[in-house]
Amino acid sequence: MDTSIESCLHAIQFQNSFIFGRMEVIPLSSSLDHGPEYLTLGHALAQKRILITEVSKQGAVPELKVVNKGKIPILLLDGEELAGAKQNRVLNTSILVPGDSEIEIPVSCTEHGRWSYSSPYFEDSRVMMDYKIRAKKMASVSMSVKHRACYMSDQMGIWDDIEEMSEKANVRSPTGAMKDVFESKVSDMNRYLEAFPLQPGQQGVIVYLDGRPAGLEYLSRPEAYARIHDKLVRSYVMEALIDEKKPATPPKNPERAQEFLSRCGACNVESYPGVGLGTEHRLDGGGLIGSALVHEGVVIHMACFTGHHDMSVPGEGQMAGFGARRSSHTARREKNPNKEYTDVW
Repeated sequence: MDTSIESCLHAIQFQNSFIFGRMEVIPLSSSLDHGPEYLTLGHALAQKRILITEVSKQGAVPELKVVNKGKIPILLLDGEELAGAKQNRVLNTSILVPGDSEIEIPVSCTEHGRWSYSSPYFEDSRVMMDYKIRAKKMASVSMSVKHRACYMSDQMGIWDDIEEMSEKANVRSPTGAMKDVFESKVSDMNRYLEAFPLQPGQQGVIVYLDGRPAGLEYLSRPEAYARIHDKLVRSYVMEALIDEKKPATPPKNPERAQEFLSRCGACNVESYPGVGLGTEHRLDGGGLIGSALVHEGVVIHMACFTGHHDMSVPGEGQMAGFGARRSSHTARREKNPNKEYTDVW
């Protein structure tokens, strides 16, 4: 385990938890120095310090171009969705974009039925991918980084998971957009958000669903976390809402927060150069998948999830995952013959 990650986990402090519906949220803070300054996506867009576009007029599904027009780095979070241009995308990993720079970033499509310009630029969709889909995406990206030295996701798997989420939520999006599902649940989500208010100095959360840990989220700077608190919590609320009619039975001996942190600290870690600034550490083991972006000796962002499945390597020659996903799409078409499907390749 990297010493910066060990120090971060040991310095995490728990605040009083909040419980509502199927969820328990434990606010986190830290005794560590907050480290280097950076802006979040929404803050940078509001100040017109960032420009996000397709890589070319024709576009490329797994990549986007980012221009940081200011001197302060900008943090783009794994799972954050970008809306606009030729189709909505989601970040495949957390990236600290250097000041005064232009880079290409790895993304996945979250709107499989559109490939035409709705706007020249991307905006913050104010949506963070459902945590279970994000966990599976993280697992596939980790495999891709390890075996192919690129941040490729299981794109077919993501489309299938978004379609399944849409069916559970009883939402029909004309372009298969993940954002449409979240927007359909705004009033229900607001009830949960009111129950999980941002706390002074908060830097993260541990979230439980039905008494079981679902995930940990941590940012180094409280003002940065404050800007993403609502959309981050909504990514867990979505899972609570779409299965609300059949909650799981709580465990007899629930794993408490400190035990969950210890499990995170026991993960295997492999390290790679970050897409932008810093070093990216990919975590796995003990039923967990995670990542931590470290810059100047500080954990800038860390996320760790349960609920993922073992993944094949995206893009492998045998394409076993591709075939399985293709069969799944065929089955859905046979089940819903009157539904319109448009797949973008």
